[in-house]
Amino acid sequence: MLIDGHGDIGRVGNRNRNQTGKVAHVKEAEFAVSLADAGLQWCAAEGADGTLPVAAAWLATSCRREDGRRDETVRRDDPRLIEKANDGWFRLVADYGFLGDDREFLLGVNHADDDAVSILRWARVRLLGEWDIMGAGAATGVLGSAAGFPEFAMLSLDGNVILRGTTWQESIGSLVVPDPHRVKIIRDYVARRSANPRTPAAERAEGEAWLRTHLPE
Repeated sequence: MLIDGHGDIGRVGNRNRNQTGKVAHVKEAEFAVSLADAGLQWCAAEGADGTLPVAAAWLATSCRREDGRRDETVRRDDPRLIEKANDGWFRLVADYGFLGDDREFLLGVNHADDDAVSILRWARVRLLGEWDIMGAGAATGVLGSAAGFPEFAMLSLDGNVILRGTTWQESIGSLVVPDPHRVKIIRDYVARRSANPRTPAAERAEGEAWLRTHLPE
């Protein structure tokens, strides 16, 4: 029995939630297909309390050597551009113990439509036996704009290492920033975003949780 139309409102709300869930599943399925080309397996969407916001991980390119930053770059005119860039990426992965159990890590993905404001979330992915991050991966649109034009943010499962891929004017490559909770530019950014009422509520909560659980020591 419907009373004062509240039943209809409830049904509309349920339909909206169901529709949102369906859209999310479709988006995740699209990511899974794209990432397979890069040699990455989609495992799950991640949103655990205390994880560094994706937008803050993108700031790694603004960090300094004094922050612990280390780069691996290849000039764009190198005939083995993609091969060497992949080698550099994996060298950082190996040297910093980036992969977790089952070769898993977090990858920042944009859940928004192409013409919408970015909705950045972490996804847990697994590195497969055969992979190509800088070539086929960058060409997917998830890890870059085209083969040889990488642009991505990754994070170790424990949150202790940011791994960024980027395209410079004359080179491409990867860089790491360990212990982001100790890096002032990252902490200041998260603090500003978390205090700004215009920041989406989910991002504010995520940032506040990260600041609270990752003290600079």
